[in-house]
Amino acid sequence: MKRFLIAVAIVLALPGRASALECADFWTWVDTGCRRVVDTYQNGETQLIVSGYSYHLPSTYTPEKRAELNSNAWGGGLARATEEPNGNTHTVYFYAFEDSHKNAQFNAGYMWTTYWGDRDGVQAGLGWTAFILQRPDIASGVPVPAALPIAALRYKKSSVLATFIPTLNGGINHGSTLYVFGIIGLQ
Repeated sequence: MKRFLIAVAIVLALPGRASALECADFWTWVDTGCRRVVDTYQNGETQLIVSGYSYHLPSTYTPEKRAELNSNAWGGGLARATEEPNGNTHTVYFYAFEDSHKNAQFNAGYMWTTYWGDRDGVQAGLGWTAFILQRPDIASGVPVPAALPIAALRYKKSSVLATFIPTLNGGINHGSTLYVFGIIGLQ
């Protein structure tokens, strides 16, 4: 499993055009999304992802459980991003960070955000991300797909992003986390 994740990181880090499988090999509705991801990867600017902080909402955890959880979600990775003239930004990424239980979490995915305001100033943005995550406490470590909303503040080539991870299992001590990370353009 870790070899697979390392291979994904290397593929994202190296620009390249070779592939055995083309987007046109899929159904039309898959081809459009596939083409967007491939174009973003091939034509995008390289970015650094810096993982930072997880805030576990007090209303969904006991004080004892919150004291056990890791809020410092340190980690990092690489991304490739393209920006349209209207502010829409497409990003493909791979990164790893220390999760709430101090285990490694690996994410590989696609993010779409749209921004408002003057490009030379601070811009607010909203969007979503669809990704595959792998961590030992979810699905016995088997990679699983997920999708989350994104809120962002961008200034020039740097962004601070946040997402809300809702409670899925129900009950106390099972979720509702605000996760904050950053992206820094390298080109």
